[in-house]
Amino acid sequence: MNRTVLYEAHKALNAQFVEFAGWEMPISYSGVLEEHKAVRTAAGLFDVSHMGRIQVDGQGAKVFLQHLSTANVDSLRSGQACYTLFCNKEGGVIDDLIIYKLKRGSFLVCVNAANRDKCLNWIKTHSPNFQNVTIVDLGDSIAQIAIQGPKSLEILQKLTDVDLSPVRLKNFVEGRLGGMDAYIARTGFTGERGYEIFLPAMIAPGIWDSIMKQGEEYGIKPAGLGCRDTLRLEMGYPLYGNDMDDKTTPVEASLDKAVDFEKGDFIGRDAILQKKEKGIERKLVGFELLQKGVPRHGCRIYSNGKTLGVVTSGNFSPTLKKGIGLGFVLPQYSKPGTEILIDIRGKAAVAVVAEPPFYKKVRKK
Repeated sequence: MNRTVLYEAHKALNAQFVEFAGWEMPISYSGVLEEHKAVRTAAGLFDVSHMGRIQVDGQGAKVFLQHLSTANVDSLRSGQACYTLFCNKEGGVIDDLIIYKLKRGSFLVCVNAANRDKCLNWIKTHSPNFQNVTIVDLGDSIAQIAIQGPKSLEILQKLTDVDLSPVRLKNFVEGRLGGMDAYIARTGFTGERGYEIFLPAMIAPGIWDSIMKQGEEYGIKPAGLGCRDTLRLEMGYPLYGNDMDDKTTPVEASLDKAVDFEKGDFIGRDAILQKKEKGIERKLVGFELLQKGVPRHGCRIYSNGKTLGVVTSGNFSPTLKKGIGLGFVLPQYSKPGTEILIDIRGKAAVAVVAEPPFYKKVRKK
């Protein structure tokens, strides 16, 4: 099983570990609820070094990624990032990812941990069709740390000379951390103000410790995969492998905003457009329980005895104090406000379709 460069730091913090996508990762330290609350009210520190990082260089890099992804990469300026998808020719989602535009026409592609090899192979398979494109798997030479929460700016600012206050959502800057260059991006998976730091693996343990020390007075907590999941679910962010896969189109997964049909051709465009125009047989929706209960992945969704679909992600929301989830239903049942039933351990739980995010907070741009 793989371990990140921060494994020993997690052990020192008494982390409880779990296997995730071939990695031994902390699921929690002090407890999921406590870590979740810390991110919503102060700050949480996550190790996300298990994710994949691929650099695409060369004069043809922009044209190549424009063809490979669903977003308009051509519109990015240096220091900007976009959420996008890789799709196959049938329109199925290979992965959801973030592309960061670096200086001098280079790009950093950050993919899900479970799809590291798949995405790298997908990129390498298609790159020979384009001139002047170089692919570099950054592997574990680069670590990735995320600090998330309303106090994240105050904490992180103490460790770098670059002014982070003007950095807007989906933007990033290059700054010095621990005496070395790092990218500090205003991105995350929690719905709170936060930053993802891409830095040389050799300095990651020292930076992790420094952030924990600087954040102590603000109530920072180390945070594991457990609360990362409840936080993303409160925002309605889909998780690859649960809420979508390579048989799911963006239209079915309610990810239409990640697709730019106006930018020109890209892999999967025709198939996705056909789904959009001709209609779909299932749609991913959010829902909230109207009674006690915790929905889980695989629970049946139904109405009047008729099966409508299945829960793909479900949990108890620590912030809202009720069960929430995502799941596929027949399109005619996808309108917000529609009442549905969730089969939880053989008992019917009344729920209502709700448009994410479930957790709503005024966010500064």
